[in-house]
Amino acid sequence: MTKLIKFFSSNNAYLLLLFYCGVAGILIKYQDVYSLQNLLSRGTELRAVLSQQISNISLYLSLQKENEKLTLQNSALLAKVIQQGNTLRESVSTYHTASFITDNPGSIIPARVVERRFNTRENLLIINAGSKQGIEKDMAVLTPDGLVGRVIQVSNNYAKVMPVIHSEFNVSVVSDSNNTHGILRWGGNQEQIAQMHYVPLSSSVLVEEKLYTADFSTFALRGIPVGKIVKVVPEKRFYRIHVQLSVDFSALTHVLVAKKIADPEKVELMRGAADNSESSLQESTPLN
Repeated sequence: MTKLIKFFSSNNAYLLLLFYCGVAGILIKYQDVYSLQNLLSRGTELRAVLSQQISNISLYLSLQKENEKLTLQNSALLAKVIQQGNTLRESVSTYHTASFITDNPGSIIPARVVERRFNTRENLLIINAGSKQGIEKDMAVLTPDGLVGRVIQVSNNYAKVMPVIHSEFNVSVVSDSNNTHGILRWGGNQEQIAQMHYVPLSSSVLVEEKLYTADFSTFALRGIPVGKIVKVVPEKRFYRIHVQLSVDFSALTHVLVAKKIADPEKVELMRGAADNSESSLQESTPLN
C-alpha cells in the first residue's frame, strides 16, 4: 500500500496527463471546445486536490515512522534513567548501612530485602541471610533510620521478618524527653502511622517527642529509633497516641539484623513471676 501511494505521488502528473490527453482527443474528435475547456479546468482542480491529499498521506506516514523512532528512543532513555536511579538508591542505602555498622560494632549482620508481601494487615519481608550467616529466630531487624521488625522464621540462607506494620507485632517503647513507657502496635489503617498503647493520663507525653525501644523489649536492643509522636488524644483511662514510624517500608532495600543478649538472671526472675501469677490465678478460681 505504501509503495502504491509513493508511485502515484511521484508519477501523478504523468498519469493525469495521459488521462487528459485521452479525454481531450475524444472531445477534439467531436469538436466540443466548451466541454474541452471545462474538462481542463476541472482536471486542474482535481489534480491539485489529489496532489494535496497524496502529500498529506505521505507526510502522515513519514510522521508516524518518526513518532515510532522517538517512542523507542524515549523508552530506552527512560529505562536508563530508572536503572541509574535504582543504582543511586542502592548505593545510598548501602552507604548508610555500612556507616551504621562501623559506628555500632558488634553482632550485627547486614542483609538485603529480596521479597515482600504487603496487604491489609499481614505484611511480611524475606531477607537474604539465614542460619548459615548467623541469623536466629527473634533477632531484631533494623536500619540506620530505626526498627524494621523481628525474625520469625529462618532457613539456611533466608529469613522471614515480621515488620512493625503487622497486626501481631508489638514492642515496648519509651519516649526520649519524659521517659514515658508504652507498647507500640500498628493499627492497619495507615502504613506509616502506629499507636502507642497503655499510657495513663497521669503521664507526660508531647507531640514531636521521639520513641525508642525500651529495656522491657524481649527481642530488640535498647535505644533503636521507632518513631515520633504526632498526635495525643486523652480518653477515659489512657491516652490515644499516634506515632509516625521512622522507617519508610515502601523504600526498604537493606537491613541489619542484631541479636539481643538476654540476661539469664532477668529471664529466670520473669519466668518465676509468670509461674507465680499462674498459680495464684488457679488457687483463686473456684471449682465447679
